[in-house]
Amino acid sequence: MNVLITAGGTTEKIDNVRSISNTSTGRLGCLIADDFSTNSSVEKIFYICGKAAARPESAKTEIIYVDSVASLENALRGLLSRVKVDIIIHSMAVSDYRVKAVTTVSDFGKTMLESGKISSNVDDLLLVMERTPKIIAMFRDVSPQSTLVGFKLLDNSPFETLIDRGFDVLTQNNCTFVLANDLTEISGERHVGYLIDRTKNFTKYETKQAIAEATVSATI
Repeated sequence: MNVLITAGGTTEKIDNVRSISNTSTGRLGCLIADDFSTNSSVEKIFYICGKAAARPESAKTEIIYVDSVASLENALRGLLSRVKVDIIIHSMAVSDYRVKAVTTVSDFGKTMLESGKISSNVDDLLLVMERTPKIIAMFRDVSPQSTLVGFKLLDNSPFETLIDRGFDVLTQNNCTFVLANDLTEISGERHVGYLIDRTKNFTKYETKQAIAEATVSATI
């Protein structure tokens, strides 16, 4: 059995020395990989992550580093075109936007991206952003047979909204499960998550380790 896990966050360049990223550590994805590695039915774990993400150390794991959403998509399509993957755990925090142009208030519309490194003397710098492709939407096209677990993170949302949004991700992307969580319920060792199934039933977990164990148990 082959498992694919995405973890950590993506990074989008502003210029050759600056970038925009997020605060995802990849710890949950790493714990899930560790738990899968102890199961005798798992032969290989493909772990696709950002360079700063927590990384598993099991000999079963092949680590593939990515940075931007474009590099993530290329890595996934390349891997899934040559390897049959049985389980996909898409826990990576994928950037919703990338930099389309860098300009200023006075020169709006004139891009500065070609300059290599933007001068630190520039005032009123503007970043024009564009939406990135939804990576989770591609999995059913390129690996329709895989068990797919998606993740949905909100911030300070009502409980009912969290469950509804998580279930929306599940139905829109034909996931097997979705782990819904809210940033206000994640701190230190505490990590509250709700594993939602296709009937909209869910189970609550309160630590990363409990979420990892439940994810593996539900998909093996």
